[in-house]
Amino acid sequence: MPNPMAARTHKTTGALLIVGSLLGLVGNALHPHVANVDAAAVVRAIGDNGAWVAIHLAIIVAILLIIGGLIGLSDELAGTPGELLARLGLGAALLGGAVVTVSSAIDGFVMKALAISLAGGAGGGPATALQIAIAVKTVDFGIWSIGILAFFGATFGCFGFAILASRRYPARYGWVPIVGAAGSSVAALLQIALNGESQAAESIFLASSLLLTLWTLALGARLWRRGAPVPIGPVVVAAAAG
Repeated sequence: MPNPMAARTHKTTGALLIVGSLLGLVGNALHPHVANVDAAAVVRAIGDNGAWVAIHLAIIVAILLIIGGLIGLSDELAGTPGELLARLGLGAALLGGAVVTVSSAIDGFVMKALAISLAGGAGGGPATALQIAIAVKTVDFGIWSIGILAFFGATFGCFGFAILASRRYPARYGWVPIVGAAGSSVAALLQIALNGESQAAESIFLASSLLLTLWTLALGARLWRRGAPVPIGPVVVAAAAG
């Protein structure tokens, strides 16, 4: 007999994943993905971008909503062979989500304020403002690289393997986040190794994060439509045989 409470829980999880992924798609689409080694040009571009703060606010809210959805997914996978991996993924989501949120706040709010100061010549002159902006951007870049590795890499990789182990979903729901996590990890490690921006890393991360966002949207839609997952492993086979 269907459990109404379980169905509502799955719909809530699905809604969190759907709204979070849609916000993430908007933020990802509007955020520049072109590596630029000219720090002054980057700061000027931030100052000229009227939507800069809104873009990063959307990204932060998206991360919080997706983490909420992953909490629900972790609860759903409890009692399955993928439970431990799901718990590891949730831990990585909380840690990585916090790091990514801090990085997004620095890039979206602090850098915007510094860019305005640079344009206005405040804080001891344009040269001083630019030096401060470059220093903050460098620190933020390191934080962001670790955030990619923890949130987009470890989190979705663990949940992908957890879904495969649980056998509650078709295999594609496990392999897609694993591929996206692998690509994100490569991008993060490349940035760390080069100690700076790289167009190759930006392109790899753009493709990987888009794949993960679309997976999140698809999984959320599945949970919303069906209310509860249908096991596809040995349980189904045994039921058919009976």
